[in-house]
Amino acid sequence: MKTKLFLSQLAALIVVAAIFYASYGATNALASARANVPEIYFAWERAVPFWAWSIVPYWSLNLLYALGFFLCRDSRELARYVTQLLAAQIIATLFFIAFPLQMSWEKPAVSGLSGFLFSSLAAFDLPFNQAPSLHIILCVVVGAFYLRKARAIWLKAALVAWFALIGLSVLTTYQHHFIDIPTGLAAGCFVLLVRPTDGEPLRFAMTAVTARYKWAALYLGLAFLTLFAAILGAKIWSSWMLWLSWASLSFALVACGYALLGAGVFAKNGQGRHAFAAKALLFPYLCIARLNALFWLRGRRLSDEILPGLYLGSVKVAGKFDAVLDCAAEFERPSSAQIYASLPMLDMITPGADELRRGADELERLVKMAFSSGANLPQRAAKLGPNFGAKAGYAHGRNLKFDEKADARANLQTSGAANEREVAEARQTLANSNERAAEQNGKKVLVCCVLGYGRSASVLLAWMVIYRGFGFDDALNLLKSRREKIAVSSSLRDQIARLAAEAHANSKADQLKMG
Repeated sequence: MKTKLFLSQLAALIVVAAIFYASYGATNALASARANVPEIYFAWERAVPFWAWSIVPYWSLNLLYALGFFLCRDSRELARYVTQLLAAQIIATLFFIAFPLQMSWEKPAVSGLSGFLFSSLAAFDLPFNQAPSLHIILCVVVGAFYLRKARAIWLKAALVAWFALIGLSVLTTYQHHFIDIPTGLAAGCFVLLVRPTDGEPLRFAMTAVTARYKWAALYLGLAFLTLFAAILGAKIWSSWMLWLSWASLSFALVACGYALLGAGVFAKNGQGRHAFAAKALLFPYLCIARLNALFWLRGRRLSDEILPGLYLGSVKVAGKFDAVLDCAAEFERPSSAQIYASLPMLDMITPGADELRRGADELERLVKMAFSSGANLPQRAAKLGPNFGAKAGYAHGRNLKFDEKADARANLQTSGAANEREVAEARQTLANSNERAAEQNGKKVLVCCVLGYGRSASVLLAWMVIYRGFGFDDALNLLKSRREKIAVSSSLRDQIARLAAEAHANSKADQLKMG
């Protein structure tokens, strides 16, 4: 088994190295054949010293690059490492062809080991292939690989210091200009966003929802606007205006999220944390999102109690609750809760049926765990009497139990005054049971997004209808009466009706199997 893995590692190294040298050499040759190849640098770069010894950390990346193949524990990890390196190569190659640049500064004469390493480098590395620096891209990708392997804090710190030195060496060896570094860092982070070291790769999540493409167009427009401002500002005022291109990149990524990638572009994990690559690439947008939240939440309550022990509000107060269902894609979990579930959704978009179903299921699980301290809350509720089980319904897992008369209510179809009264009584019984459970253990559950008005309200609405037998209008009116500025689309009515009908059908199927 180990021999098979070793042969796979060796074969992968040979193939990837061949692609590396072939593509790198080809782009160098293409650039050298051009009559004029531009050079971009800032005046202050003339003060950057030449450190001959820094060729050692510069060259060390090659060794770490190759060694990484043999540190992969299995074929899955090897495949991930290979795809990351190939993605880095493809991105760099495309830019080298589309925007060739050069480094024309003459290096001082060097002897000894440093001289040998410089001579070896010059044998295949012409002064082209500049931005984004492939050395920097690989520094990010390979560095992330080794950091994941390290367990001891001192080793992690040593690795960070060494890879930072590798990054600095591209300047002190006169191999690259400064502009090659941030572009390389961005490209490296993009590779880790698309093919992360941990977790699943970023996947397409396209939809027919028109609103998503409208927001994608808006953010794409902002991306072009900030890029134009960066270029124009650099020409008129200062080269520091080029940092606006960072904002342009972040807006472009958010546009891709709305149009192609969904909430996955934020790379928010089950613990409520964004991946480092997403933080780095989206930093300008994330800052603006926080300022926007501060503006809209000024002078308003951050959370409101909807049902006994069950709250709707902003993720900013999530740390005060025992159980949290977090629907915000662009905000991280501020502090730990005893029970936490992350269901990232895009802002300003009505959740789809699948998101509503998963959200309702997750909320039901949290409610059971928080209010019942691990006991089965629906079973407790069922003991209250046949009226509860028959008219309001109760959930066990994802299945609901409804009386024939309450079936229409579950499908959001109102019936007569008698049913209205029966359902209201059942609902009150449920509320009383929730209140008693909440009073017994003092637990509080929060359903949240950034503001607590849209995404989280939609999920809570779906849960109230599917798992607690509320009518759509009754549930919506209750939400609006308890928390101001609720923004829930009326289009949810049909989606939630279908989900309730599916739950009812599943319940009947399960009853037939048990019977």
